[in-house]
Amino acid sequence: MSGPAVPTRNRLLVGCVVLLLSLPLAGCVPAARFRQVEAENQALRDRVAELERELVAARAGEQLTTLYFVKSTPTEFWLVPELRPVRGEDPLRAALEELVRGPVSPQLTGLIPRETRVLGVTVRDFIAYPDFSRDITRLAVGSRGEVLVLAAIANTLIKFPGVEKVRILVEGRPVDSLAGHVDLSEPIGRNETVLLLDEAEAR
Repeated sequence: MSGPAVPTRNRLLVGCVVLLLSLPLAGCVPAARFRQVEAENQALRDRVAELERELVAARAGEQLTTLYFVKSTPTEFWLVPELRPVRGEDPLRAALEELVRGPVSPQLTGLIPRETRVLGVTVRDFIAYPDFSRDITRLAVGSRGEVLVLAAIANTLIKFPGVEKVRILVEGRPVDSLAGHVDLSEPIGRNETVLLLDEAEAR
């Protein structure tokens, strides 16, 4: 009668040993590694949410694109991305119209005057030529603000296939500047230096 009880006791003993061994190991995980794992998990959750939004947009006949709006911190102004569904036969123009319309999040702001109209967007030799109404030149911004406006436009368009640089037009004509601070005599590229990629920078 004692024979069958031996394996059961062994299993219980092994289980207790494993449990006891796991407890100190769990307590010894460095805090930095724990934060890293949490950050990786959050990034995965964000990516899953993004894919779910893309699926919903695809089912609705829409295309998700990334727009860029301004977020203020105690020391500086930055651009942060916001996903937005766009529809229609001209997604580049639709994306810029959404950019002019402004952000959905109350924590973000847009700098392009709401009266601005997007007259069209053409692409030649990997350069996008967005054409705006003259309202876009009525920017009440300093040099940093103008940099952010230009980066928001360029970064939004360069997300699309076949676009590597942007040359801004105002009512069909190239301009040397929008607010007098930044030289636009040449096409501009994507600007990564104004993106807020680490939330720690916001504190």
